[in-house]
Amino acid sequence: MAKINGIKIDVLKESLQNDVELPSHPVEKGINLTDHVERKPVVLSISGKLIRPDNTTLETLLGRLSTIETKGTLVAYEGRRIYHNLMIAAFSYDADSKIMNGFNFSMTLKEVRFAAPSYVSLPAKTKAAVAKKSSVGRKQTVNKKQLPVSHVVKKGETYYDIAQKYGVKWQDVQKNNKYPSKQIPIGVKIKVG
Repeated sequence: MAKINGIKIDVLKESLQNDVELPSHPVEKGINLTDHVERKPVVLSISGKLIRPDNTTLETLLGRLSTIETKGTLVAYEGRRIYHNLMIAAFSYDADSKIMNGFNFSMTLKEVRFAAPSYVSLPAKTKAAVAKKSSVGRKQTVNKKQLPVSHVVKKGETYYDIAQKYGVKWQDVQKNNKYPSKQIPIGVKIKVG
């Protein structure tokens, strides 16, 4: 009595193929040169009988084995020896007059190995927090009223010197103040802007 993934089957014959490949390269003199050995996958061929007490459980057994084969499910086989990482490569069965509730079957199990990804998945990019777009249009800038700027006059200063210091026109500075341009008193506060 053997098992495939826990499913009991009657196996009459187990045949194991454990081959290697010896690649050889021709040389000028002598026999070909073999420089390494490549192991081939283990191939296990089994044959026997699938027997169940009634037709319903027999059909369930056939369905489970066919599903394992078509979905490519990994198989652990427990017979004379235990094998892991196998897949069903071929599964066939036939009926004859000697078996009432069952079939003769043959199956080929082949060792498989899956490659691991050679890259690392990075976390998803986070988006920078951005304010929602406004559809209001272009906003006009509002000019704030500037408080009048005053300046204390020092000896020798003219309206021109004061205007240069504050970046305004000297005519505007003269217009805002009552003093004539040649007679600005020293120490007086005058309006600049």
